[in-house]
Amino acid sequence: MSLLDYLRSAAKSETTVYTTFLQQYSKNDSAIHIFHEGKDDPSFYGNFIQNSVKKNQKVFYYQTKSKHNVYDNYRKMNWLSYSKKRILFFVDKDFSDILNIVYPVDTNIFVTSHYSIENYLVDKAVFSRSLRDIIALEDDRKNSMLSRQFQKGLKTFYESSLLLTAYILYHRKSGANVNLKNIAISDVITINRDYIVVRKSNILSVLDSRTGVVSKGIYRDIRLLLKTLQRINNPQSYTRGKFSLSYMISCINMTPEILNEGKIKGEKKYKCCVHISSNNAIQILAPRIRQPNDIKSFLKKAMK
Repeated sequence: MSLLDYLRSAAKSETTVYTTFLQQYSKNDSAIHIFHEGKDDPSFYGNFIQNSVKKNQKVFYYQTKSKHNVYDNYRKMNWLSYSKKRILFFVDKDFSDILNIVYPVDTNIFVTSHYSIENYLVDKAVFSRSLRDIIALEDDRKNSMLSRQFQKGLKTFYESSLLLTAYILYHRKSGANVNLKNIAISDVITINRDYIVVRKSNILSVLDSRTGVVSKGIYRDIRLLLKTLQRINNPQSYTRGKFSLSYMISCINMTPEILNEGKIKGEKKYKCCVHISSNNAIQILAPRIRQPNDIKSFLKKAMK
């Protein structure tokens, strides 16, 4: 069978994630097995995991497509037969702490401190490095000025998106199936050339049309949720990571235009060397962050 035939055959098979794990796990090797939620997780965690294993130690990844499925695979394991040091599970926290949803806790289960993996990518340091690496901005003074302005803008993003977060949280608590994939941050906010965010008006009706749910008489409950979120005083822990990352992507992509304003013909013009979008941002930005302390601590203890 040729390689192409093998790949075609594999694509047609209905092998479950757990079955694939059973086929690949062996007590006679030291391979590490990683269960995770989505397709971008290996791009985010990959370098951290690779730096924690031995040179010739293999790493296998299993995409389960949801947090529930990650935990479901954990529950299937007979831990009398398998080593917890070699089988690790990675999930996003989401709203589980706010909604008081209880999941299994174990030494080989990592839960993000932030809402999701995307939140780890959104900060001043990553933005600054993106200007240098992706836009080729070598002027440190300009970089510092723009990065400080981004930090100010990020604060306005968190403030302006708070109503969006409360809206999602309300419907999650009520058990409604909110289709978040249909929401774009441009539906609810605008971003000016100073990276400052302003919330649009009538966003609840706009969100209803995007998500397919109906919001009637929810204003009192929304106000209570807003107060609850403000008391947490850590927007990274409750703001949906995909929205935060989308904001930073917009800021990165508009920066060349800001830098090029007023330049005359013949002067150096800035541009992004690669187009960043929600489809490739994790692959591009994840290698540019320092290993977060919570991930570093988890891997050190879990694989000890």
